[in-house]
Amino acid sequence: MNKETALSLMFAVLVLASAASANPNWTGTDGRGISLTILAPQATGLAEEQGYIPALVQGEFVSNFSTFSAISVLDWEQRDALLIRMISGAYSDSVSAEAAREIGNAIPTTHFMQGSITKTATGYSLQMNIIKTADKTTAASFSRAFTFAELDNLTAIRQASLDMLEKMGVTLTENARLELAAAAAQNHVTAQTALARGVTAQRQGTEVAALSYYFQAAAFDPSLLEAVNRSSILTANISSGSMGDNIRNEIQWRRQWVERLTEMEQFVDKFAKTESMPYTLSYLDTISQGAINFQNETVTLSIETRLSAQNSWVLPIERTLQAVYDGLRATGKTNEWGLRRWPRREVTNMNAFAERRSNFAVVFELINSGNKVIGRQTLRANGSWGLDGSDRPSINVSTSGGTTVNFQDVNVDDITDNLTIRVASVNGTSAETAVRNGILQIRAISRKSESGSFTDSRDEKSYRTVRIGILRWMVQNLNYQTNNSWCYDNNTSNCAKYGRLYTWDAAMSACPSGWRLPTREDWNDLVWVAGGNAAGTKLKSKPPNWNGTDDYGFSALPGGRSTHGLFDYAGSNGYWWSATEYYGSGHAWGRYMYSLNMGETYDEKGYGFSVRCVQDISGTAASPPINTGRGAGTTDPSQRGGSGRR
Repeated sequence: MNKETALSLMFAVLVLASAASANPNWTGTDGRGISLTILAPQATGLAEEQGYIPALVQGEFVSNFSTFSAISVLDWEQRDALLIRMISGAYSDSVSAEAAREIGNAIPTTHFMQGSITKTATGYSLQMNIIKTADKTTAASFSRAFTFAELDNLTAIRQASLDMLEKMGVTLTENARLELAAAAAQNHVTAQTALARGVTAQRQGTEVAALSYYFQAAAFDPSLLEAVNRSSILTANISSGSMGDNIRNEIQWRRQWVERLTEMEQFVDKFAKTESMPYTLSYLDTISQGAINFQNETVTLSIETRLSAQNSWVLPIERTLQAVYDGLRATGKTNEWGLRRWPRREVTNMNAFAERRSNFAVVFELINSGNKVIGRQTLRANGSWGLDGSDRPSINVSTSGGTTVNFQDVNVDDITDNLTIRVASVNGTSAETAVRNGILQIRAISRKSESGSFTDSRDEKSYRTVRIGILRWMVQNLNYQTNNSWCYDNNTSNCAKYGRLYTWDAAMSACPSGWRLPTREDWNDLVWVAGGNAAGTKLKSKPPNWNGTDDYGFSALPGGRSTHGLFDYAGSNGYWWSATEYYGSGHAWGRYMYSLNMGETYDEKGYGFSVRCVQDISGTAASPPINTGRGAGTTDPSQRGGSGRR
């Protein structure tokens, strides 16, 4: 092995975690001093479209060992085979001492994990081993069969991680054990799956697909730094306007760009046909009473619904499209090559960027405690997405908005103390089939709030919390000191009162482990649950702190903002960041509350806004029922049951 190979080997390694001085996930023995290289398992029986599963398994093991121990975890990424050969002694002794030192310094691996995953008729068989590098003995092993669903929600890998961490001598806290024993939060599953698909696509040489998957992974879980870093590298490569320093023939250069544009169109066309635009139909479990017809002894009962589009799915497509568009413009050859109007004039005949419409006919049923259907109503809703009219291509998403579903002429004698709302069908198929096949996501949301508390182990500050809808929100603004965060007027007493003000980049990583910055969709859900136009008043603190009614215990305070070192609006306005960028620019979406109500804004990422962290409630996103008792808490069946892994 020559020096160049050694250097290539060295730079393939990505150090994802290192030992920490204190962590809420372990006590005593933590694995400090162990360095572990995790290899993607060898796969048997997987279909072509399931080729990302080994990378998914590898990525989740990396995440779990990094989070729940002080073991230094090394992700080998694209050099698995080379590392196996190196550890096994396949390389000759003629390797130069200098190259050997470089490899040794880059990969201080005391252990490595390898194994296999085999598809069976009912699921998968997983077998993993952790081997000591020095003597090739087994330090820990795991072998078990899992169902398709247990891999879909990463339960299989989390349970394997729990078992192998303990066999490696790591003493986990009870909370860590419970977390690893449960299914992962849906946003984490989606992000890890997207990252694995991206890594697989990049290895196969399809950079457009890889970039879009990395953007998607980062949108669902910004803490996945590998996705963020990989997307930055690919974006820089595309935006350089060059296909390589050795290209001198412009015909070849144009041909390479047409291939890239074709891949972009193929990817969007495939996304539209296989994924579609994920729309979510939400309904509140609160049943409202309307007018009573005393002559017929009937009454109208109503529920509120809302169709929303998940921008976290379509935004990565837009960001990828813009990266390709910017790179094409950077060549300075668009006119000469006849590509000036791309993407509005495509290089294929797929019509990939045409408007895509989805129409839904959703049948709701109202059922009493005797299991009798006492009301039935069809809701018609629609959504669309496609290119907008701006010069730089953007994707516009629209929906039909919220609608009240009225169950009319309900016989009063059929009404019982507990009523159930059921989605009977979507476009003529069962609701369960519609959810599983990704036709429409459906979720029931409760307006009831539940209070709690949380202590940030990083600085031992305590925060009150409240569950509103399908998320747990911090009731106080975050007050954890990071780079690029300030107290209002640089006065520490304001931090104690209002929390800190963060730039958007600082806010994205400021929340403690297990918590995250809410997305634009999370804020929209909160506003809808809290009453729409009246949400500002209902979410604000009561006098004398502010002028709200604080109906849900959200207790918003007017912490003001900072703009390029200047501070304003404390005592009158509050500003909070969302995790959603404003169409991939230097701006991001946020929410603000002022003297009268609540509004949405997008501002420069360098502004200082407050932060409210949210926590995904374990088990909520993947629960299958679509029933709810009147006024009771509900489950959320919104996530698609099928992920294409079967």
